[in-house]
Formats: sequence, C-alpha cells, structure tokens
Amino acid sequence: MCVDTAIRAEIRVSIQDRRATDRAAGHLAAGVLIDGDQVLVPDPPKSLLDPHADLEVVIFPAGLAEHLPIEVAPVWKWRRFGLTDRAPLALVAALGRTSGYRTQVGAADPAALAEAIEAAGGDLWEALRRQEIVRDDIHLIDDDLLRRAGELEQAQREPRRAEHRFDSLRELTGGFCILFCFCQPHGPR
Repeated sequence: MCVDTAIRAEIRVSIQDRRATDRAAGHLAAGVLIDGDQVLVPDPPKSLLDPHADLEVVIFPAGLAEHLPIEVAPVWKWRRFGLTDRAPLALVAALGRTSGYRTQVGAADPAALAEAIEAAGGDLWEALRRQEIVRDDIHLIDDDLLRRAGELEQAQREPRRAEHRFDSLRELTGGFCILFCFCQPHGPR
C-alpha cells in the first residue's frame, strides 16, 4: 500500500521509550519511514526486542520548523527480520496511524542489498547507505535535536486560537456558514 504522503521534508524517526522523562532520554533507536505507516529499524538494539517495552515512534523534521508537525504514533505490531541463528537484522514497526510525511527511502534491489549487507559485515545501516537507499545521515539523531523536538512537540499541542469579530449577528452567522456546512441543506427532515 505505498502511500505517498503530502509533507516533503527531511525527517528523522526516533523509537522512544514512552516512560522516559523527555525525548532525549527516551531515544532508543533511529528508524526510517519506509511507507506511510511502516518504520524500518535496522540493526535494532536489544531494548526494542523486549516484549514488555512501552514504545512509540516520533517522526519529526530534521530542520525543526514551527509549521511542520512533530508526530507521535503508537506501534500496533512489530515484525522481526533475521536469519535463524542470529539476532534480528531489522524490525519493522506498523504504526497505529499513517504519517503525514513522505517516506525517505529509495528503491532497493533484493539481491544487491543482500550482497551489500554481507559486504558490510551484517550492518544493515551501512548496507542501506552504500546502496544509496537512505541518506548517509538519516540515522544521526543527537540529544539536542531531540530536546528541541520535544519542546516544539509541547508547543504544538497547545490549540491555536482565532478570534472572529463581526459588526452584526447577520455577518456573524454568515461567517459561520462560510466555515461550516450546517447552513447548507442536507436533504429532507
């Protein structure tokens, strides 16, 4: 179901411990938005493999901007990908909602990717970079960026407020009818 979402911005994806005190402390791993509601986590740390971990995914623009949303999505399903005799090479998180951001992953040839993983000593991040499937810096998420993203997230949670003033009730109700559909007939009652 490859969804091409609307917001085209360079993004970062952080897998977070929901119980942490802030976004910097909660960061457990970087991921890549590979579809509108799917996040790939290459070379996952053991903390993500704990079935009792309380995790969420935070998707945010690398160049934080007030008008670009900080998204927090629950994970409803984890998929492990690995060889039988080794730790998982990757996890894929199925998100509880679709991201508004465009994915940042290029096309991959399965055979070439397998060769690149082997050549990189099993390092999936390195293989993805060598194959130019992801940007070189997409996995770099520092504490300062996470703290600033957390602050912007809090600010974005505050509802925006707009005040509409009119000189008469007729203008006021006309203003309602422009913005809301309840002034239009909806069929017989």
